[in-house]
Amino acid sequence: MLIVGFVFLGLILIVLQTTVFMLTPTWAAAPDLYYIMIAYLAYRIDLLRGLVILLPLSCVLDVFSGTVIGMYPAICYGGYLLLKFISAKMPVRESLYQIPLIAVSFLVVHWLVFEVLNFVIPGVLIPWSWPLMLIRAGLIVLFSFPLFRLFEFLSHHLLGKFATLKILRSRSGNQFR
Repeated sequence: MLIVGFVFLGLILIVLQTTVFMLTPTWAAAPDLYYIMIAYLAYRIDLLRGLVILLPLSCVLDVFSGTVIGMYPAICYGGYLLLKFISAKMPVRESLYQIPLIAVSFLVVHWLVFEVLNFVIPGVLIPWSWPLMLIRAGLIVLFSFPLFRLFEFLSHHLLGKFATLKILRSRSGNQFR
């Protein structure tokens, strides 16, 4: 049920991104909402489920907005595997690095895919623009927190673990046990 729910939510994000948020293909203020979902899957979902969820989403992205066949699956799987590997090796608390790492990995993966495609098929892609990509990375940072909250809610709901409201209260005694 978790896989079906995330595939459905991913399809909604792709439709929103390709129809509502992207007025033109080169519009600077177009957030890559699917990449935030990729990051969430890399951080919270096991490897097999994450790859199964990404397969239909990357193919749909490729059909909707791909200029070169295979570009979006490369971005999706490259970002997923990069974030999965780095998050497993990080020695610091996850809240400190999650959102900045999404933006950095977004830039790295898109730059690598651009360079490979520019080497294989020169002149097909729009020229690389650091200001444009930094704006999009900033939009990813801006949209990450609310979407992560939505993904957490959906994950708990689909797994049957409804989030309970915790009442904040002061505790007596040693809080660091």
